[in-house]
Amino acid sequence: MSVSRKSRLLLSAAGMMVPALALAQSAPAQPAQAHADKDSATAPAPETVGLKDIIVTAQQRGESLQKAAIPVAVVSGAELLNTGVRGVETLGKLVPALAVAGGGQGNLIFIRGVGNFSFVASSDPAAAYNYDGIYVGRSSATFGTFYDLERVEVLKGPQGTLYGRNATAGAINILPAQPRPGETSGYATASYGNYNEVQAEGAINLPIGENAAFRVASTYTRHDGYLQDGTQTDNAAGGRAQLKVRLTPALTVRVEADYAQQRGIGGGANYIGKYALNPATGQFVVTPAGLPVDGGLLSPAAQAYRTANGLAGKLAGRSLDPLISTPYQHNDVYGVAVHVDWQTPIGTVSVIPAWRHALKNNLNIESGQAVGNIQQADQYSAEARLVSTGGKLLDYIAGAYYFSEHLDDDVHNSSGALANFNINHFATHSPSFYGRLTLHATSWLRFTGGARYTEDHKRFFNSQNTALAVVCAVAAACPAAPLLPYTMTLAQQPHAPALGGAPVAVSPGVLVARTDTYPGGTLGTNKVTWRGAIEADVARHSLLYASVETGYRAGGFNAFNTYNPENITAYTLGSKNRFFSNRLQLNIEAFWWKYRDQQLSYFGIDPTGRLGVITENVGRSTIKGVDAEARAQVTHTTLLTANVQYLDARYDSFTYVSPAPTFTGCAQAPTGALYTVDCSGRRAINSPKWTVNLGIEQTIPLGDRQITLSADTQYRSGRYTGFDYIPQEYVDHSWVSNASVSYGTRDGKYVISGYIRNIGNNRAQIYGTPVPGSNLITSIIAPPRTYGLRLSARF
Repeated sequence: MSVSRKSRLLLSAAGMMVPALALAQSAPAQPAQAHADKDSATAPAPETVGLKDIIVTAQQRGESLQKAAIPVAVVSGAELLNTGVRGVETLGKLVPALAVAGGGQGNLIFIRGVGNFSFVASSDPAAAYNYDGIYVGRSSATFGTFYDLERVEVLKGPQGTLYGRNATAGAINILPAQPRPGETSGYATASYGNYNEVQAEGAINLPIGENAAFRVASTYTRHDGYLQDGTQTDNAAGGRAQLKVRLTPALTVRVEADYAQQRGIGGGANYIGKYALNPATGQFVVTPAGLPVDGGLLSPAAQAYRTANGLAGKLAGRSLDPLISTPYQHNDVYGVAVHVDWQTPIGTVSVIPAWRHALKNNLNIESGQAVGNIQQADQYSAEARLVSTGGKLLDYIAGAYYFSEHLDDDVHNSSGALANFNINHFATHSPSFYGRLTLHATSWLRFTGGARYTEDHKRFFNSQNTALAVVCAVAAACPAAPLLPYTMTLAQQPHAPALGGAPVAVSPGVLVARTDTYPGGTLGTNKVTWRGAIEADVARHSLLYASVETGYRAGGFNAFNTYNPENITAYTLGSKNRFFSNRLQLNIEAFWWKYRDQQLSYFGIDPTGRLGVITENVGRSTIKGVDAEARAQVTHTTLLTANVQYLDARYDSFTYVSPAPTFTGCAQAPTGALYTVDCSGRRAINSPKWTVNLGIEQTIPLGDRQITLSADTQYRSGRYTGFDYIPQEYVDHSWVSNASVSYGTRDGKYVISGYIRNIGNNRAQIYGTPVPGSNLITSIIAPPRTYGLRLSARF
């Protein structure tokens, strides 16, 4: 029997044993509520014994995490602060199911191997990012929210009924701390570390009478470049203001506004090699670059490598010039929302109108070429829902949601022999209606069913202007031919022909031609997604549940065609348990996901010969595995945590076409004038087979003060970080460990901490890609070892 098969059998056996252990801990004859009623007079409050209870709103109502019959991971605001997680790009070190490739363009979010490699405006993310209950449509606008948080909830798997479209992989809910009427409080924390890293955040809560409060919070982060050339920096700030008023005992209104900005240089990358097609064998040959992984593309060594090895597109014998454009980012996001909650006899009616604006203005070089992007997105949304207060027979949720986005996107780049200038206009309108009903068949057995109807209406218009240096037409090579420099408009190109004009001669045998296209179109789809579930309180502190849920991600546009929605059906079997007077928590979940028409985005050459990001329906995939979590309050001062995920994610059918032979680790064969690439059977991208998180926290009481020691580590087995399945995109297994020590008052009023993150300085690759045209391979790597001191105070 193979090791893999043994592992699956052991994990499956563990899943079946958990309910049996729960039954051994508590008499099964009585339902959970009966136990609670019987013992309420003598049992201590749950929050005073063992592990604390966590309240989540992942299912639109407040409930204990241990009673939520869904696969969800929760990280508190305090844990985010203590572990140095300042954004979704580093949240993966606390949530094993999550992998995020953060770069200068935004955050690429993967949940259990499902996501996409695209920041382009035409492509939607697979994981829904919700900030305070408001869906954020652009992956480039998911920064500036990780401060003064109550918690972060990561929902694993499709959320087609309550969260709707574009949540096929799951959802990430960012929930800020709300104003607290009748309370004057606040906190401030600041840290300083290597790379001149400064992190600071704070909040003040001010009461306005007994029924209202105002809360203001802010954040600031910066550090020098993590790469030797000064790139991979951070320089960000943000603020949030909220006013919460209880107008009547039944009616509460909360108004919030937030703003965040990113400045400075931004992301960086490295060259890890070059590739070339051997015409005799039909195989690609790779030559490693031999450069330091932390050098950066602008380092002298990388510039010399580029000019010696990078090809200038179609110009025979012409290598690339050095990168002369300094990257930058000038990004802003801001928004306003109103939250109205009205308690009625039939439940709580909530209405949330919101508006958000995102401006992305940056110059990025992570692909080894200069790519400029000016993107402005305005999104409007409104949600109205009714949530029952909880009944003995039925619980229900009913709602309506409307999302509208208008986006203007200007992308301009130069790869040497090719300069593209694309101006895109996108409009999306998406209404939906949903409902969910839970039947309490007995005091311990419940059945849930729900459905959502969604419409998507998209419009697209694109202006594509391209300047192309035609292949060298003389007998000798053209090493001195001028290249097309990076400019923001075609009119700024020194050799661009006029609209409709003849090609311009720029050197012997070299012409610069111009092409202009104006594609556009509309796309309309509708979909019903649904959920069915059964859950049972098999013992006083044990829940067993099973569910099936569907989801879909909207289709969209490439410059040359459209692609279809992707669909998923997910099956889940889970068990949540507390043992030994709430001191041991053991949750286990088995999952099986089936995708159809799965969307993937990649960096390549489209059928028109243009270089860019392409999104296609590549086929089907099956994603299955087991996720087990344990938390043990060994003593009142010692906490142990462990989370293990086994993931078997594979593409059952994964094919796409290319206009030329492609540098790929997959099989490819000519099909007429095109080439068909077949990656069927491959493991999904960013999906390590094993992910293990281990942690310990030890508190040492010293009278009214205490010392807290904590350490954690994460193991990830080998995985591919790029679309092409080449060896240069594969990352071997890795460990990343962190530690901290804190001293302060037991009530947390004053604390001083020392921390070290990524103790082993493991700078694993988080994204890699070959760059067609230049034939270079670039790589983005994880942050280095960082350490520092933090001071915190609260009142």
